[in-house]
Amino acid sequence: MKKILYLIFIFTTLYINSQESDVKILQKTIDKLNNLQSVLYTSTYEGIESNTTYFKDEYEIFFDFTKNPQNPTPNYYLKNKGSELIYNGKHHIQSMVEEKLIVTEGRLNPNNPLLLTLFSIRELLPLLIDNKMVEINRRADITINDKNNYQFEFSLKNSVIDWERLKINTFKTSNTGFNKYTLIINKSDNIPSKIVMPNGPSGTLSKTIENLNFNYKVDNKIWLGDLLPKEYTKITFKDYLKQMQEKTTLQSKENISETEKQKIEEWKIPNLENDKLVDFSKFKGKVVLLEFWFKFCGPCVKAVPELNKLNEKYKDDKFLLYGVEFREDFSRKNLQEYVAKININYPVLYNGKKLANKYSIGAAPTFMIIDKKGNIIYLESGFDKEKIENIIKNNL
Repeated sequence: MKKILYLIFIFTTLYINSQESDVKILQKTIDKLNNLQSVLYTSTYEGIESNTTYFKDEYEIFFDFTKNPQNPTPNYYLKNKGSELIYNGKHHIQSMVEEKLIVTEGRLNPNNPLLLTLFSIRELLPLLIDNKMVEINRRADITINDKNNYQFEFSLKNSVIDWERLKINTFKTSNTGFNKYTLIINKSDNIPSKIVMPNGPSGTLSKTIENLNFNYKVDNKIWLGDLLPKEYTKITFKDYLKQMQEKTTLQSKENISETEKQKIEEWKIPNLENDKLVDFSKFKGKVVLLEFWFKFCGPCVKAVPELNKLNEKYKDDKFLLYGVEFREDFSRKNLQEYVAKININYPVLYNGKKLANKYSIGAAPTFMIIDKKGNIIYLESGFDKEKIENIIKNNL
């Protein structure tokens, strides 16, 4: 009996020491991040849904924690192939490559540029350690780019991380689910090297932290936007929003004018595979399911395997399934590569913006079912597989 009690004592002691050790590792990371003056690093931003990578982008990020010490948000500079974003302690300045614009006096970018960055980790890690609703588990060490890393998993009970306000939101009743976050820390310097967050029940978003430069000296002209392309047109954020609203209104009126007399069977949209027009008038006598989607839509990617099964299941019946890309943000070749990457096995149409606008389709995925007579009998966003399949079966 004494031997059993002794073993229990040993195991308990080892467990407590292990927990203390984990907290010490995380505290070292906190101390390291709090002592940073400035840092430049590169980051790969990646979205995965059902084990399929549906987008990947490369960023360069610079933080200056000394410029405005009284400001809770440091000065920062972010750059990718399509944009440069500057925060100078007062407002944002953003260049847009495609539009050749520089937008000044801007508010926080709606896409939350600080999501999964070194600064947000610095702010959130102490909160995660101190929160009783957070369970910390150290997983097996992981090697990234030939470097050994700790791997910690944070499980939030009835809670989620608010990345915009950099705090933890806790809910009183039901468990929110999708609440496991992974932080990977370089063993050699205790600096985070990757962070992964949930994005729906089977998806994740992640950013890496690589090629750190703690001695990078930035030209102070950058904070005024003076280093952005001189040939770009400057416009205030307020005027930019006004222009976008006017453009959207004009496009909406034009779309209504062009389509108000046009019935669904009169539509013709190009096939992504061969660029030939698909004539909707030939759909008569068949039940047709149209899936409206766009690139980098996580729920769209998640629906693909089930839609492939649906297409295969009813292929011998009078049934047709088409994906309809409706954002028109990418070239045909680019979309072809993306469709192959996410394994869509049913035919895809593109240039579907006018059709989507006619039926006020903005969310994705949105599903439309057309019966054998050419009538639209179903139009809803979100993939309700059971409901959609029942309607198909009842109308075949």
